[in-house]
Amino acid sequence: MKGNIDKDIIPHLIDTITAELTFIDENDRIVFWSEPETKIFSRPDNILGIDIRKCHSKKSQDDLEELLADMRSGSIDKKANITENNGRNILVEYIAVRDSDGKYKGCLEVCRVLDE
Repeated sequence: MKGNIDKDIIPHLIDTITAELTFIDENDRIVFWSEPETKIFSRPDNILGIDIRKCHSKKSQDDLEELLADMRSGSIDKKANITENNGRNILVEYIAVRDSDGKYKGCLEVCRVLDE
């Protein structure tokens, strides 16, 4: 990031982005999610701090494990897929977050409605 921004403005800035952002840290715990005006997925507050595996169906566990392992190892930095939610097509991108030394710091999930 270039420049400086007051840390108090960051939550407001993030919530204005027309996508839902969720950050999962290097320990696979949900650290935060944005709350844009139009929500795509509902998330109860009690999932903050829990392991991401507890928020996904048994059916998706293998894919989730593979994604996290691949991002941790550095074999991928980004993966995307399209899913359907309440009759809307949703683009879901998973982006590895790395520090300046390339160390894995977590995963940013970015969800956008495609057909609005």
